[in-house]
Amino acid sequence: MSPYTSLARKDHLLRSSALIGALVLATALPQQVNAQTAAAPSADDDIQTVIVTGFRGSLQSALQDKKKSNGVIDVIRAEDISKFPDANLAESLQRVPGVSISRVAGEGRSITVRGLPPSFTRVRVNGMEAQSVSGATTSDRGIGTGRGFDFNTFSSDLFSNLTVRKTASPETIEGSLGATVDLHTSRPFDYKGFTAVANGQIGYNSLSKETEDRKFSGVISNRWDTSLGQFGALASIAYTKRHYYEDQFGSGGWNPGSVDGGFCTPVGVTPQVPANDASKGTDALNCATGVPRPAANDTLYSQASASTTFFPRLPRYGRFEHDQKRLGASLSLQWRPQPETLINFDALYSNYDVMREESWLEGFSFARAISQNGKPQTAVRELILFPAGVSQTAGTNFNKQVADVAYARFDGVDVRSDTQHDEFENTFTQYTLSGSHDFNEKLSINGLIGVSESDFNQKAQTTIMFQRQNAGMTVDFRRNRDQPIITHNFDVTNPDNYNFGATDGTANTANAEIRLNPSRVNNRYETAELNLEYRPDDMLTIKTGLHYNKFSFDIAAWQRSNTFLVPNLTAAQLRDVTRTVSFPGEGLDDGVFPKAWATIDYDKFVASQNIYSNSGIYALIPNTGNTRGVEEKVTSGYVQADLTTQVAGMTLRTEAGFRFAKTQLTARGIIVGQTNPVYVQNEYRDFLPSFNATLEVTPEVFLRASAARVVSRPELGFLTPGGNLALTGTPSLSSGNPDLEPIRADTYDLSAEWYFSRGSLVSVGAFYKDIKSYVQNASRQSSFRNTGLPLSLLGNSGVDPDATPITVTQPVNTPGGPLKGFELNYQQSFSFLPGLFSHTGALFNYTYVDSEITYNLAGGGTTTQSLIGLSKNAYNGTIYYEDEKVSVRLSTSYRSKYIIALPANNPLQDLEGVDELQVFDLSASYQFTPKLRVTLEGLNIFDEFNRQYIDSTRNSTFVYTHLGAQWNLGLQYKF
Repeated sequence: MSPYTSLARKDHLLRSSALIGALVLATALPQQVNAQTAAAPSADDDIQTVIVTGFRGSLQSALQDKKKSNGVIDVIRAEDISKFPDANLAESLQRVPGVSISRVAGEGRSITVRGLPPSFTRVRVNGMEAQSVSGATTSDRGIGTGRGFDFNTFSSDLFSNLTVRKTASPETIEGSLGATVDLHTSRPFDYKGFTAVANGQIGYNSLSKETEDRKFSGVISNRWDTSLGQFGALASIAYTKRHYYEDQFGSGGWNPGSVDGGFCTPVGVTPQVPANDASKGTDALNCATGVPRPAANDTLYSQASASTTFFPRLPRYGRFEHDQKRLGASLSLQWRPQPETLINFDALYSNYDVMREESWLEGFSFARAISQNGKPQTAVRELILFPAGVSQTAGTNFNKQVADVAYARFDGVDVRSDTQHDEFENTFTQYTLSGSHDFNEKLSINGLIGVSESDFNQKAQTTIMFQRQNAGMTVDFRRNRDQPIITHNFDVTNPDNYNFGATDGTANTANAEIRLNPSRVNNRYETAELNLEYRPDDMLTIKTGLHYNKFSFDIAAWQRSNTFLVPNLTAAQLRDVTRTVSFPGEGLDDGVFPKAWATIDYDKFVASQNIYSNSGIYALIPNTGNTRGVEEKVTSGYVQADLTTQVAGMTLRTEAGFRFAKTQLTARGIIVGQTNPVYVQNEYRDFLPSFNATLEVTPEVFLRASAARVVSRPELGFLTPGGNLALTGTPSLSSGNPDLEPIRADTYDLSAEWYFSRGSLVSVGAFYKDIKSYVQNASRQSSFRNTGLPLSLLGNSGVDPDATPITVTQPVNTPGGPLKGFELNYQQSFSFLPGLFSHTGALFNYTYVDSEITYNLAGGGTTTQSLIGLSKNAYNGTIYYEDEKVSVRLSTSYRSKYIIALPANNPLQDLEGVDELQVFDLSASYQFTPKLRVTLEGLNIFDEFNRQYIDSTRNSTFVYTHLGAQWNLGLQYKF
């Protein structure tokens, strides 16, 4: 076992034993009990005589929806009005077999379904496709600019049920390889009459030690019989305020010792690095002023500067402070002028407002070349390496033994205090008008028109950095690879030990930076659809319809033209705009890092420097490489036949048909150095047949089979025609590719379900997806004319549009690969047990997924790995107790490691990934009166750390972070 293995990472095995043990015991109950259960009436027989409410009632209702469906679906329902099972929609979705989530700031942000990343899942809100965007730290992949849906922008209190459709049908909108997720808000006709509910919560976080978190929600609904028919109205509102901390070790990625010029060479070694520079104090005996070169007989340099030796780019610890506000509201109006006609109007609003400040103390030289007084001025004084395996990454290190630093002591390190201040908000609005009408018993029609918009505004992404030059620093991973001990040879809390100023070309240059990177992202859907349903008899239903969807995506970004153009602050001025950040290190090993350090006081610095004036040295210019847009117009139609027949005394339900879709694309981007955008158009068509069959072997046993051709459109970032164009030297172009074909696949599903007692299920399902193509970056030789860009961009460069070769690097369609797996699902209410045990129950599901995709590596060559975002193993489990007064649920979710970037963003490494994670949650309530209920929620109650890694061979720590356990105490009153 590696000496880097942390004993703490084994804790989840012990913590899960009670839950898994309970599930095993439940499935091993005596056969006599099972026999009694089998003899009991089926769910369909007694559903009219027994009414079950609460969590068990929501489970039973969801199973009824699952049984009635022809395809493979899973449903999550609210227990009652304003009583959704989880505080976060993504947290609820992870209870579904095959669904895993990724978290940001302790909340579920996005989902993967059966191993397919978020961009392969379509999300509909109240029947129409929608998009929602939030922001995140760099390690959490930043702003959502793809097709994935960010679920953390919504409060779950606004919704009544979620449906995950894992198989395709002609009547369901195309665009998904993974699943279509339907989110539904409450409507007044869902309830019998006047209903009003108010909820309030206060929160406590184990890391922040604060009780500032607040949550309020309320729903009011009523319905009336009038001379114009039945009318109903429902309004809901939800508000959440959170303040919490996040403590993190970050490596900033890992670099080979050979990059950025390598470390400072010993005395007498040629070529000498760095070269003589009197202004920086560099000569034959010195790396820089006050930093002597290693001795002539030094043996560490060759080890440290080898391509096979890896160092963290920015070894650092950081404390994040988060402030988050979420406001949501919904309005639903329903009118039934006559029994055959129903008209619905739904409006949804959400505002997600976040302020985050990151404070880091980092070794900065390991990520910089000599032009910024970086690695070549750093001397390695002590070095111990950890052999990390034989590299399988194509390139210089292929099949060579590679190593990570285990311990090192350096001189000549520029130590930076780094403060990043982010403010962003996303405003989501959606309006839908839908209706249905039955002309007679055989013919009906329904339709929908709507518009949804997500407007993300990164008002401030500001980074302010100052440093101490040529310091001594040690980094020690020997005790724990996730928590190195980092020390410095100066008082890091004293601002007098740092400088803040512009680069002056000397060894003592302050080299401070101020980065301003605001941006905006807008997503808008406009939808109209009309569907006709004809039932010639009780056994056959024919459906047909038309659908039109217009989607627009626009992103605009700005930046400073020179981030190193900063004011020169005196020591006194620097003291006036700094503060001391506290880093208790709770949950980390003792002594891993200084308990405090000097950092920028953001408010004081902004007030004194007026950095948001957008004038003078703080004037902003467009970030043309990140300013782009996409408009898609999709026209589609379908024909579907639903048939019910009898086969050998068994009921067979089938649905078969096809969907046809035409996609018209216009993509916009700016070539860096140009001012006018380039527009490129593309168009493609898809014929998508599908088939679903359900055989009811008995009233309790169902067999299902599905087959379909599905399609998923390319990620938005791949489609921009903008990028970088170089016409001098060897001409080259790096850009997106609007001519990409979508990702297409043939999918197959087979499953068996046994509803062996009321509210109980055992099922097994297998699935196979033959992914025909994938999209990734590749380089090729082409002519300029074949790039599709306007010839006017050539100007007077002398480049022949037909004869001059140009190296084009852009996304291309590449061969895909198979994806296969299976799901196991168990759910049971133990109502047959005696006494208190009759109020218990359990849920458990497990998913295995495997895929093989051949990826192009940045340095050349290829590698075969799983799909990005795919965890091979995932499971979720819940045990619960519920009676008339008390409800308690303990849940766990686990997913194995998965890739988040391939190729990696650092040289000579293949990928970046997230390590396995298991999280436990708790939910409890007590019903004091029929109207008053007290609740307790615990999220990540064991405060599990999230770990990201880089390189499949070395598995080096990228990020190791935690936010503490979150506890919420609340009251609910129902009028």
